[in-house]
Amino acid sequence: FKNGLAISYEKLGETHTKLGNLDKALKYYEDEIKLFEQLYDAYPNNVAFKNGLAVSYSKLGETHTKLGNLDKALKFYEDEIKLFEQLYDAYPNNVDFKNGLAISYSQLGRFYRDYKHDKANARSYFEQCRTLWNELAQKHSDFIAFQRNLKWVENALADLDK
Repeated sequence: FKNGLAISYEKLGETHTKLGNLDKALKYYEDEIKLFEQLYDAYPNNVAFKNGLAVSYSKLGETHTKLGNLDKALKFYEDEIKLFEQLYDAYPNNVDFKNGLAISYSQLGRFYRDYKHDKANARSYFEQCRTLWNELAQKHSDFIAFQRNLKWVENALADLDK
């Protein structure tokens, strides 16, 4: 039930984000993360709870970025990366975990590029992202999103050189 409630909070947060009610969205995401932290603490080997917590960190990072709370956003993005790296290391053939880690790297790359104006860190994250999306695009050539994401990150890297 706790997992279902956490997911409901996430959906409410997403709805309020789309409506532009970022303060309400933030509250729902904070409620969500409390539940996923409890679930993860109680069941640290449950990959679904770890994945849920990582996604929660991402939502809080995005919301804090939009609200201009950049230090908080960065911490949530870094926490997200740690969990996705653990998931990917434990399950390197899991497409969702590999893609989730690539998305996390792309978010941090954009964050460093757009908000910290730090091209070196942005490049590092974009390169890690490119490696993962390149592997996914080659192995799953029929999945067009991986091709599109790979092209996006290649363009992002090229733009850093301008």
